[in-house]
Amino acid sequence: MRAKKYIIVYAVAIFLIIFLITFNSVCAITQFDVRYTVGSEKMTRAAERVQDTLDSRYLNKSFLFFKDSDIRNVVADEGNGYLEVTGITRTFPNKITVSVREKFENYAFVAQTKNADGSVSYTYYAVGDDGTVLAVNQENKSDIFDGRNIEIVGFAFPSAAVGEQFAVSAGYEEAYAALQTMFGVISDLGLRGNVLRIEYDGFFELPDPADWFPQFIIDCKEGVQIVIPDPQIDAQRKAQVAFDAYIRLGEQVGDIGRTEGRIEIREGADGAPTAVYTPSESPARTEVSGA
Repeated sequence: MRAKKYIIVYAVAIFLIIFLITFNSVCAITQFDVRYTVGSEKMTRAAERVQDTLDSRYLNKSFLFFKDSDIRNVVADEGNGYLEVTGITRTFPNKITVSVREKFENYAFVAQTKNADGSVSYTYYAVGDDGTVLAVNQENKSDIFDGRNIEIVGFAFPSAAVGEQFAVSAGYEEAYAALQTMFGVISDLGLRGNVLRIEYDGFFELPDPADWFPQFIIDCKEGVQIVIPDPQIDAQRKAQVAFDAYIRLGEQVGDIGRTEGRIEIREGADGAPTAVYTPSESPARTEVSGA
């Protein structure tokens, strides 16, 4: 009787082993399909490395016990903060589809530091389209858009490490929100490469609040400047009117017509913003290295 029990136990054990081996074989990962949306050659190579790394580390591993965090860790390592996972889809029994996208640098906020010898050092905080700090450099550089980001000066902000959410100092929040709105207009119009620099001129040192006159001064690559007063008010419409005027100026006289002067937003007779072009010297601005 005891021998019969042993035989049954052994049979069950063998059956379970065979079942687990067979089940694991059937449910082993046989395909990773990495789909990526990128705009730079560097991140194209990084996304390809994500595919290679997933294949080399996890192909033929158990589908059921594989964790999404493994994918996210690989993407973080290979993308160095510039790639993010936008979707993970499991197709039973053995396929995993991964969608990733490149975090594009929106602009580079410039911080100035006065050195002991009187010289000034500049630090560029490249901020991505998700609001995180993607890079901290001693020069303005980017892998796309002619190798540089739009410089942003005039904002006070605390230092932030790569991967942290960028934030401006107290008192600058409305201007920062207006900047993001304006940048959305620039991107929608396909003018990301036409803007070199944006200065927020807040005149915070004025003792009388009634004299406070904030404005954005925007340097375009051809030389013309765009001035948007009170950008925190009706930012979307003011930016749209300003850059529509910039586009029309190019259509009417070509890029040569954009080499000087300024486009300034003013209040029209009906109270709506209107653009006025003055073909004269551009207004003075605060100089920053690399501008």
